[in-house]
Order: sequence, then C-alpha cells, then structure tokens
Amino acid sequence: MHFKILRNGSHIGEELMKFTQDGDNLRVDIHADMVVRIAGIPIFHYGASVVERWKAGKFLRVDSKVNHNGTRLSVLANQIPGGYAVESTKAGDYQYTGNPPMLPLTYWNKAILKSMILNVETGHHYKAVVNSPGWNKLPTAEGGTILAQRFDVTGKLHLTVWYDQYDQWSGLEFHVSGNEMFQKYVT
Repeated sequence: MHFKILRNGSHIGEELMKFTQDGDNLRVDIHADMVVRIAGIPIFHYGASVVERWKAGKFLRVDSKVNHNGTRLSVLANQIPGGYAVESTKAGDYQYTGNPPMLPLTYWNKAILKSMILNVETGHHYKAVVNSPGWNKLPTAEGGTILAQRFDVTGKLHLTVWYDQYDQWSGLEFHVSGNEMFQKYVT
C-alpha cells in the first residue's frame, strides 16, 4: 500500500507499507515521511518506521521508531498471556490485558475499529468510538476516485478513516494545525 500525504491540499509526504507473508507469519513494514514547509523552509518533519508481526491472523508484536520534529519516540509491544507488554518512551512500561484485544494504530487493518488501539508514536492505548456516516467517493493520489466506507473515530482520537468494499484501507483525514489527508495510490 502506498499513500500520498497532503496538508491543506499540498503534498508533504508519503507512506509506504510492505506486506511479507511466510506461511502463517505476516510482517508489515511501514515507513512514513512528512515535511511541512513555509516559503520553501522546512518548519516540521515527521518520520516513522514501524514493523508489525502477526501469526495466523493474530497480532504478536510491534516495534516503532518515530522522529516527531526532532523528538525521538519508540514503542515496543509484545504479546504476553492475555494481552501485551508495552515499552514506550512517552507512556512508560505497562501491560494491557483483557478485552477488546489491542491492535496498533497503523490503519491497514480494519479490525482496529473494534479493538483497543495502541498509538505507535506515544505508546498510549485508547478504545475506539466509531460512527459510520456511509460510503463516499474518495480521491486517489492519481486524481481518480475510489468508493469507500467512511468511519469517524472519536474519543481520545479524532480522525476519519475509509475502507473499500474489500476492507482495504483507502484513506485517512485528521486535523493537526491544518487538514491532513492520506490519498491512496491505486495503480
């Protein structure tokens, strides 16, 4: 999966996800890079490298490294009996056990909408509060459209995420000092 990242309509970065399947094992490598410029001068940089590991459809581990405008953050979560042990530069070390199960906030897996969401930047976890106002024609990175269902996530998080009829991640929108939009490359 590959996304163009826009801020207030201007191209500021890219996110690329690579999926490697080996039998029951799935590895997901995610790389995101954004630079916000004013008059050509960089005023904000965000870079993320995340590796997820899954086995037979079950989330096992996530290891993330984030550069949030010069602040280095990391999150490591490993499966333990009944949940996950989390180590985080921001949230500290803790264990999450119970229901709903925890999944990393990396958007590609629609199951996050019914899970406890692990923020891969901060290490905090949140229950998703989700509402779906319906289906939309969503712009793609190439200038076309894709039909996708909209989900508004509220509570601790405030974002909108879209999934197509095959439950594949198709777009993302949130607001942090501007309007950030992820548009999927579909060709």
